[in-house]
Amino acid sequence: MLILDSVHTYYGHIHALKGVFLTVNEGEVVTLIGSNGAGKTTTLNTISGVLPARAGAVYFQETPRKAGEQDGNGSEGDIRLDRLPAHEVARLGVSQSPEGRKIFARLSVQENLAMGAFARTDAEGVRLDLERVFELFPRLKERLSQPGGTLSGGEQQMLAIGRALMSRPRILLLDEPSMGLAPILVQQIFQIIREINAQGTTILLVEQNAQAALQVADRGYVLETGSIVLSGAAGDLLANPQVAEAYLGI
Repeated sequence: MLILDSVHTYYGHIHALKGVFLTVNEGEVVTLIGSNGAGKTTTLNTISGVLPARAGAVYFQETPRKAGEQDGNGSEGDIRLDRLPAHEVARLGVSQSPEGRKIFARLSVQENLAMGAFARTDAEGVRLDLERVFELFPRLKERLSQPGGTLSGGEQQMLAIGRALMSRPRILLLDEPSMGLAPILVQQIFQIIREINAQGTTILLVEQNAQAALQVADRGYVLETGSIVLSGAAGDLLANPQVAEAYLGI
């Protein structure tokens, strides 16, 4: 569904991503792990159009590939996300729950969720997706009229994910969903990530809690100073001594 093909991204003269290549298939949970400053958030922001790629390409497949079709590079019919502004990327079904939540503090929970559906005109579909969000996050239904800025950290993270889901994404980009949360809430958030994926949403997950991320993912990539240094099945990465020492505290 998503291909980053030798992507280079800069902050001014700082070379943040150095030829990143990764793929995300329909229905997968793929995780991107690495230390602070490795380029994880930069990768998501490049996909979503917030940051422009200076070289390489980001391909998005609107319809699933058939067996045997090319899956390592962009093919005919793929959309070049790197050529689109962020709001058009969102309209295509690529939605991001950003690092630090970035909810609208003065807007109510209901208004924050409505903002997630800004590009949609299907009122009945929006209503059904709102009910889906409330099933995943019952706490939000209890806080509908409360300003987003007055919610607890865990509730704000629920709101950020719920807002992203209101666009009915084909692929959901989750950036550090467990950051700053108590262990019991971290457990809850990762269980919800499993449920979202089971309901049919493909997920690209950036997470410093490497062990939790690899336990929920199908595949993973390890990013170091802007370059992919390891990739493979999540179970293989969990068992990799290099990953265990650097990211799992073992």
